[in-house]
Amino acid sequence: MGGIKIFIGEILPYITLIVFLSGITHKILKWTKAAQGKMTLYPAASTPGDKWKRIVKEIFIFENLFKGNKPLWAGTWVFHVSIALILIGHVRVVTDFPLLWQVLRMGKEDVDTLSTTLGGAAGLVIFIMGIYLLVRRLAVQRVREISDKDDYLTLALILGIIITGDIMRFVTHFDLAQSREYFVALFTFKSVAVPGDPAFLLHFFLGQLLIIYIPFGKFLHIPGTFYSKSIIYQE
Repeated sequence: MGGIKIFIGEILPYITLIVFLSGITHKILKWTKAAQGKMTLYPAASTPGDKWKRIVKEIFIFENLFKGNKPLWAGTWVFHVSIALILIGHVRVVTDFPLLWQVLRMGKEDVDTLSTTLGGAAGLVIFIMGIYLLVRRLAVQRVREISDKDDYLTLALILGIIITGDIMRFVTHFDLAQSREYFVALFTFKSVAVPGDPAFLLHFFLGQLLIIYIPFGKFLHIPGTFYSKSIIYQE
C-alpha cells in the first residue's frame, strides 16, 4: 500500500502534468497549422463580434443541441454545469478565498455549509446524469451504433471519479485540512504525507488517468470546440 500511495500521490501527479501539457500543446499546434477551408454548414457570421457571440452561446448554452434534441440537451447541460461547479469547489481543496468570503460577509461555518450543500447536491446530480447518459448510450440503438470504446472509456472514468468522490463526501471522512496541506506541498515541490484514505487515492488516481487521457480522446472537445466553432462560424 505504501508504494502505491507514493506512486499515486508523489510521482504520478508530475507525470500527469507533463503528459497533459505536452499533449494539449501538440494538439493546439496541430490545429493551428491545419488547413482551414471555408465552411458553409451554417450561415456565416456578419462580424467578428457576431461570430464570438455565437461561439460563446454554443459553448455555454449548447444552442444547436437545444434546438435539435431538448431531452438530451437537458441531461448534457446539467451534467456539464455540475462538472463546472464541482471543479470550482475543488479549488478549495488547494486554497480558500478569505477576501471573497469577507466581501460576502460569510464566516467559516457559512462557507462550509454552502460547500457541503452545493457540493453534495452537485455530486448527486452529476451521478444521476452520468447514469442517464450511460443508459442512453446503451439503450438507444442509433447512439449505440456510433459509440466506440473511447466513448465508454471516458464515461467509465468519469463515473468512477464521481462515485469515489461521492463516497468521500457521504461515506468516509474527508480531511480538508490534510488534503489542502498535501496539495500545497505538491504544487511547491515539498515533501508531505499523502492522505491515506483509499477512496481519496482511487479518486485521485482516476482523476489523473482522465487528465492524461484528455489530449488523446474525445474529451478534448472542451478546448477543441473553440477552434471548430471559430471555423464553422467564420465571417
